[in-house]
Amino acid sequence: MGISPGTSRRAGRLLALGAVLAGSASFAEGETANLKVSIPILLKVLTYDQNFETRGFGEFVVVVASEAAQQSVRERLLDELKGLSVTAIKNRPIRFVGAEFRDGPSLDAAVQKVKAGAILAVPGLSGPGVSIVSDVGQDNQIYTLSLDAPMVEKALAVGVTQVGGRPQIVINDKASKALGVKFEASVLKLAKVIQ
Repeated sequence: MGISPGTSRRAGRLLALGAVLAGSASFAEGETANLKVSIPILLKVLTYDQNFETRGFGEFVVVVASEAAQQSVRERLLDELKGLSVTAIKNRPIRFVGAEFRDGPSLDAAVQKVKAGAILAVPGLSGPGVSIVSDVGQDNQIYTLSLDAPMVEKALAVGVTQVGGRPQIVINDKASKALGVKFEASVLKLAKVIQ
């Protein structure tokens, strides 16, 4: 019995993701190293959504969302994102756009304006802010992402954090399903899954 080309490619991608997770301890500790490791992994995880292909085409826009109190963090994060080597996700060019929000309608307007495919919550977002990101993500059926495990545990769909110097994928099963995300079992085995 042969392996189909699609199965072979998925297995290869999974092995590559596993190698990055296992080998990432060699990266220097610190915010820049974390970002250069975490964001590519976070984006790669999205490709394991069995429904990714149905979520649009063309440019994949990620809204980097913050409240007023995180403006400087958002600006620094956007600056660092410009230097990433990852420029596409499944042949869709990636663009990061900053947005400050004060409530659901203001974040929704930012998402609609750029036709976002995902919202990345800036570290330090308040509890109500996390809820707003979650609600807007559900309303628009787009990914909600974080670099902070407690945000994923609370309400966001997917995150990548650092544990002992290594990246850890975190998936909120309930939040992911509310967005219509169905991850392949192979990724769920690598992740910390919040039920």
